[in-house]
Amino acid sequence: MRVLQIGVGGFGAVWLDALAELRGEAGLDGLVDVAPGTLAAAAARAGVPEDRCFTDVDAALAANGADLALVVVPPEAHRPVAVRCLEAGLPVLVEKPLAGSRDDSFALVAAADRSGLELAVSQNYRYRPVIETARRVLASGRLGAIGQARIEFRHHHDFRGTFRQRMDDPLLLDMAVHHFDLIRFVTGLEPRAVAAHSWNPPWSQFAGDASAVCVFAMDTGARVVYEASWHPRVQDTDWNCRWLVECERGYLTLDRDRVAVGERADPHAVPEPAEADEVPLVDLGHRDQAAMLIDFMRALRAGEAAPTTAADNLRSLEMVFAAVESAHQGREIPLSRT
Repeated sequence: MRVLQIGVGGFGAVWLDALAELRGEAGLDGLVDVAPGTLAAAAARAGVPEDRCFTDVDAALAANGADLALVVVPPEAHRPVAVRCLEAGLPVLVEKPLAGSRDDSFALVAAADRSGLELAVSQNYRYRPVIETARRVLASGRLGAIGQARIEFRHHHDFRGTFRQRMDDPLLLDMAVHHFDLIRFVTGLEPRAVAAHSWNPPWSQFAGDASAVCVFAMDTGARVVYEASWHPRVQDTDWNCRWLVECERGYLTLDRDRVAVGERADPHAVPEPAEADEVPLVDLGHRDQAAMLIDFMRALRAGEAAPTTAADNLRSLEMVFAAVESAHQGREIPLSRT
């Protein structure tokens, strides 16, 4: 399938690598970027001819020969760019988050509904062996119902000079959407309320809050605690977080590339961590953006909704906006049944 990639700087380079990995299954029809220098460098790297490079979205769509659009621009530009692509007849895979605001997110889903075309969000963290392994263990029921979970994220990346440095609430708005989506994906539970606190450590590279603690009340009554910092002073976790999921018949841990389970039916006979059994990781073939794109193309060919279709992703994004609102207002915020 032919891809029109809109946005090739910054994270756009990651998508260029994914498309290179999928050569033979997906190819570039054209590139779009408002920065001519960035566009020229990406075109040279990806082998895209000059006549298929554009600094204007409308010009690219007028000369379109693609099967789908890949939108990798800053979140505040997601709505106008994705809507133009949908109106031009292209299904869209947009980089997370779906949009920069709640209103824009709902407007995008409405635009996709009007067009009858697929709009999906890149939740590439779902496409990692360690994540899929944990999901399968919990979905199997071997550990029983989830009672409580703790998810920790303390990982630094240098974002100086990027739009993230200037964002309000960069942790919750730009990073945590991955982890909140994983809470739904891995546990199979849906949130009904959140209580959150956020702050910015004095050394933070960000203008907005880089640290937060959120407590999600799930639809079963379980509680999920999310504790995170995007500018810690120690690389304590990787991007997938450190997970402890406690269930009726034991627990599951996820840490870096290891999933382990400890099983004990008696709640008063608590196993030691050393007793946990490591679970072999599943083989996904591809992972991250490449696997995400394969799944999206498969859904388009089958005429099905993508696993991360925008309508479903609204539930993950609602967690983000509710957490931000809770942190700002200092009270628990209920989540709608989107």
